[in-house]
Amino acid sequence: MKKLLATVLFLILANNIAFARTSYPVTVTADKVTGNIKELITAINGTLKYGNTTLSADLIVFDRKEKKLTAIGNVLFKDGNTRLLCIELKYSLKTKKAELTDAKGQLSKTDFIKAKKLIKLSQNLWIAYDGIYTPCCNCCERPDWSIEAKEFKVQTGKSFKGKWVAFDIFSVPVILSPVISGPIVEKRTTGFLIPRLGYIRNQGFTVKQPFFLVLGRSADATFYFEKRFNDGSAKGINFRYVLSPYARGDLDYNRVDSEDKTEWSINLNHSYLKSDYSYGHIRVNVVSSRNFYTESGVQDTEILTSQYTKSDITYSKLWTHAILNTNFVYFDSLDGSSDTTFQKLPEINFYLMDVPLNKKLPLTFSFDSSLTYFYRKVGFRGIRINANPSIRYTFYTGSIKNSFKLSNLNSLYTIMDNGTDHIYRNLWMYEENHFTNFQIKSKNYKLSISPELSFNFTEKKSQDNIPNFDGTDHIQEEKKIKGSLTFNFYTNQTKLAKIDIDNSYNFYMDEHPWQPWKVNVELLPESSIKSSEYIEIDSNTGKTRKINTKVEMNFPKFSLWANHYRSFVETETNNYLRWGTKIKLNRYLTFSYSHRYDFQYHFDRERTYSLLINRNCWNGNLSYHWIKSSDGKITYQITLTINLIKLGGYQYRYEGEKFEPTSITGG
Repeated sequence: MKKLLATVLFLILANNIAFARTSYPVTVTADKVTGNIKELITAINGTLKYGNTTLSADLIVFDRKEKKLTAIGNVLFKDGNTRLLCIELKYSLKTKKAELTDAKGQLSKTDFIKAKKLIKLSQNLWIAYDGIYTPCCNCCERPDWSIEAKEFKVQTGKSFKGKWVAFDIFSVPVILSPVISGPIVEKRTTGFLIPRLGYIRNQGFTVKQPFFLVLGRSADATFYFEKRFNDGSAKGINFRYVLSPYARGDLDYNRVDSEDKTEWSINLNHSYLKSDYSYGHIRVNVVSSRNFYTESGVQDTEILTSQYTKSDITYSKLWTHAILNTNFVYFDSLDGSSDTTFQKLPEINFYLMDVPLNKKLPLTFSFDSSLTYFYRKVGFRGIRINANPSIRYTFYTGSIKNSFKLSNLNSLYTIMDNGTDHIYRNLWMYEENHFTNFQIKSKNYKLSISPELSFNFTEKKSQDNIPNFDGTDHIQEEKKIKGSLTFNFYTNQTKLAKIDIDNSYNFYMDEHPWQPWKVNVELLPESSIKSSEYIEIDSNTGKTRKINTKVEMNFPKFSLWANHYRSFVETETNNYLRWGTKIKLNRYLTFSYSHRYDFQYHFDRERTYSLLINRNCWNGNLSYHWIKSSDGKITYQITLTINLIKLGGYQYRYEGEKFEPTSITGG
């Protein structure tokens, strides 16, 4: 009865004080409420509620004159996602600032803190002194990782910044730094970022120290120096800028210095996005040689085996019925191969799209044109001009859509070598397409059938005198009819299966005019068990050319997949089985395994073992991967990847080679 009486009395009081000048009522429940309504109110063993905020403590004191609230002893403060315990809390109703002593708990779902002193400056901004910060939810126990510092600034849900810090693992300091910050800060501040440790093959262990420099409101840069304990060092800069609300970019320069050589790379990315109808991009990528990738620790096979780097400038402008594209392309040779590769400086394309010619007739006009200048260090250079006007007539016969298109390709080549040669080409092309769709329904099932029939014709003319700039110049003569049939099976709007069948016949081909039959089957595409089958059959011999079988099973704690691929085409003979599994060991650990076996040569080609861990505030992957070549050489990699929330990712890799004799028997 006493608690109820105290609550009612304070409700009456709250309606007359400045603390309640909002739409939220203020209530207090306490063992005892005393004081003067106009000056000071005291609640013992009380709980205060105001909107989404709840405050409970052994003693709550409200000073109406100073408009300050003080809570002492076993204080619990809850506000939205914020939940803090402390021994004392002071709150100003004028400034909305708070000060907590010996506080611990969560500021948000991803920010946990423990501090001698914690100050709330605004709804999302906090400062902590002599504290420990972590995004791990077990802050007050032994967090997986945390930052211990004399002073913190935390912007909840976004970032943190600390001075004189120690990076702790299970509360044990492992790295010391004068300053550390997360990826986003409330106000960009010049200073050192967390150092990174690594390992590079033939370079040994490395230590990288980044430094962040603010260059104004619209630019900043990150410098780094990396010490390599086996040989040399590396350094670099990443410069970022914003020129306008629709133009921005970044510039990278990286350099590796070893005892006997220096390797470097430059990368520029600039984007221009005025609107969805006007946009462009500039990409510049130049390296001193392919050795830069190996010296910098890059392991991507596609990058390591690339023959050139590519720089380009693109710009696109769109209208209701037209598109303008401009593209400059330059290849920088890594091994001399780009001497035979054309640079496009530039390529300009203008396309007028299906403009109606008559409101009463379904007749449209389109015009595709391009201008390209080609250049090559070794060999000729020249200009190509294409103009391709087209007329399309479209109409419906019942549910069948019929489309007829007639076009004329005009090409002019100007070759500049010892002299100047002009070559002209004119080709007529015709395209016809008929498409429909109909459905067969029952109470619980539906079958959708989509047949399509098309005819393509390209005039037959000799093109021996046409230079081959980029693979699109020699246009193959064609008189081809193509048919396809697609079936989709549904039950209660869920797709059960899909079947595609298509083939074509080219009248211009004296030998083997029938193209291969292609059959693609997908079963249960929206289920936990999926399978697909692709078969390609030679129409002339009846022999199978390609088979690609896939099976995938996904369950809450287990998944299994397999892929059997066979190809018997002259340019590609493969016969292998890939399979793998993923097992969820517990709420944090997942194990995965993949395997590739070569049936043609009868030995294992590739294996990968991975252990993944996800602890919410960090995740990682430890993997062992090896691949075997036909001569028996095995290249293996041991990779450790760690991603810390708000601190970024780290990767450590060790590589090696070994030889295992292989008996190639063929298959």
